[in-house]
Amino acid sequence: MAEPLLTDREITRLHRLRLAGARVVRAAARGERLSRQLGAGQEFAAHRAYARGDDLRRVDWNVYGRLGQLFVKLFEAPGRLRVLVAIDNAPTMDFGASSKWLAARRAAAAAAIIALGGADRIWLGTLDSEPRAFEGSAESRILSALAELQVSARPARAAPAWMPLLASGGTDTVLLLFSDLQQVDVPLGLLRECARQGARAMCLCVHAPEELSPKMGGYARLNAPGHESLKLRIDARVIDAYKAEVARYREAAAHAAAATGATYLDISSDAPLDPFLAALSRRGLLASRHG
Repeated sequence: MAEPLLTDREITRLHRLRLAGARVVRAAARGERLSRQLGAGQEFAAHRAYARGDDLRRVDWNVYGRLGQLFVKLFEAPGRLRVLVAIDNAPTMDFGASSKWLAARRAAAAAAIIALGGADRIWLGTLDSEPRAFEGSAESRILSALAELQVSARPARAAPAWMPLLASGGTDTVLLLFSDLQQVDVPLGLLRECARQGARAMCLCVHAPEELSPKMGGYARLNAPGHESLKLRIDARVIDAYKAEVARYREAAAHAAAATGATYLDISSDAPLDPFLAALSRRGLLASRHG
């Protein structure tokens, strides 16, 4: 049986924290749901795929014109904070003695539990999947959903299901994107859409320590997708060149993410949750539940 993503002690600590929004008004009832009615006092919250029997007045024809798919509009009380937790499940995430995939899901679980404490709505999933919505007493379901996520056999080519969630105005939306940025096109596209829609974004780049400072020697065979394998002698010169190239790539990826307006944070897969929580606090996204 797999170990839980978070310990009871970590969960207890997370219950004392909350995500801070720019203009968040907490709902009086934690079980409040998205409205299925078109009425005054509601504002647009998200889209979902059209289902037979839905009111055609709620179809967003602008989205249909762009994507060629039918989506209906959902509404919620003004001022709610929406947190989008998107996890890159590219094959490169399944690496490290301390797994990047596990580290990303642990940090995502922490963010989701904190957000739930304020009756916020959470949308959670991988880049290439349909995100699921959670709110209220959904802690155990979120942890189960994260535990069940799988690394893909290939990088995501697009993130179409996330775009409609960002195409809303008026709500306070925060995107938390977890990725190793080794395939940057889709993650950066999502961050750019976030900026275009006026939502806040945080890019959390996960790395394994051995990616930055490999402990290797002798001969190794390199296998890159789409290329012939290469036998290489690993010595100090090769290691130094590798480290320099990795540093250049990571700097370029961080600059590209920051250029979208997103906050950038580097996470080591062997680190505890504390640095992640401290970074959220420094950037104004985290506060104590008791002030």
